[in-house]
Amino acid sequence: MLEKFFSKDARNFRPSAIRAFAKWINDPNVISFAGGSPNPETFPAERFAEIAARVLRERRHISLQYGPTRGLPRLCDFVAARCAVQSNEVILTTGSQQALDLIAHTLLDAGDVVAVELPTYIGGTSSFYARSAKLVGVQQDDDGIVPESLAEVARENRPKLLYVIPNFQNPSGRLMSQRRRDQVLEIAREHDFLIIEDDPYGELVYVGGADTTSIKSRDHDGRVLYLGTFSKILAPGVRCGWIAGPQEPVEKFEIAKQAADLCSGMLDQSIIDEYCNSGELPAQIERVRVFYRQKRAVMLDALEQHFSGRAQWTPADGGLFTFLTFNDDIDTAARVERAVANGVAYVPGAPFFVDGSGRNTMRLTFAKEPDERLREGVERLARVFGS
Repeated sequence: MLEKFFSKDARNFRPSAIRAFAKWINDPNVISFAGGSPNPETFPAERFAEIAARVLRERRHISLQYGPTRGLPRLCDFVAARCAVQSNEVILTTGSQQALDLIAHTLLDAGDVVAVELPTYIGGTSSFYARSAKLVGVQQDDDGIVPESLAEVARENRPKLLYVIPNFQNPSGRLMSQRRRDQVLEIAREHDFLIIEDDPYGELVYVGGADTTSIKSRDHDGRVLYLGTFSKILAPGVRCGWIAGPQEPVEKFEIAKQAADLCSGMLDQSIIDEYCNSGELPAQIERVRVFYRQKRAVMLDALEQHFSGRAQWTPADGGLFTFLTFNDDIDTAARVERAVANGVAYVPGAPFFVDGSGRNTMRLTFAKEPDERLREGVERLARVFGS
């Protein structure tokens, strides 16, 4: 009855296939490999409680007040230093998901083309679809984006943006090689499109020799918008991410953000600001790496035991996910209900592919469950798929 009042953009809204599994994430009867939520055991909760009490008592005029749309100046400086940019090239956002929304809102008109990896993060595609953009897939292999595929997409579709997650991509878990990053940037220059470099997992490295040097670090003509977040290394409940990019678009993002929320939460930023400027972040990152490194090893060992010869999966050298591809043409979406009935949940892979492929894939996270439930969950999954 009320649909006639919806905007054209609203009619393109697409619900998240990941959020649809949220009801099973905290069900104790279901071993969940579905949600990509960080494990609460990694959260620096006690330190946050101490800091929160202090900033509420001593800095309430800042922590409980409206603040700068760009974000707390000292925290902007901290982020800028980590990204090797100037402070006026940084804007803090309510998580990196808001960063995606601000970019889409500011840069995209209806019908504009956005090139995305196959597969890619659903939160990114949701933001682009919400602006009535056209999404075109670019092939990946184990080294990341295939340059020949990107060049072909660029020639045939003239994209305005390329959205890419080079470090331990969600959902594939792949790490793009440094050579490929050079090639991607060169193709962007040749065909004149911008790159959104989303990097929520770059600090979560579990193996030696993994080079996570950003595309942004070699950008000399203002072509790369670099997105980051504190969600994976601190806690997602303190909603704080950022965009680092050229001053001109960042100023436009600031105006868009004024219309969206005036400013992100000052209490969240105050806590993170105090924590980061106390010098505690490097040790926290190392604790998180140690924690997930063990879980990754358990997951990969269980997959080898139960799926060897029937499927392939990415090595999860960092991040929170491995991506499994069956050797046979199995529709993983068709077995979700059976899996849940058997006490295990996963995310089928097809929604991560904008070209309709990926039916025989699934995303698995090792972040949430204890080691014994990781092993039991993979065994249950194997039974669901015929082992």
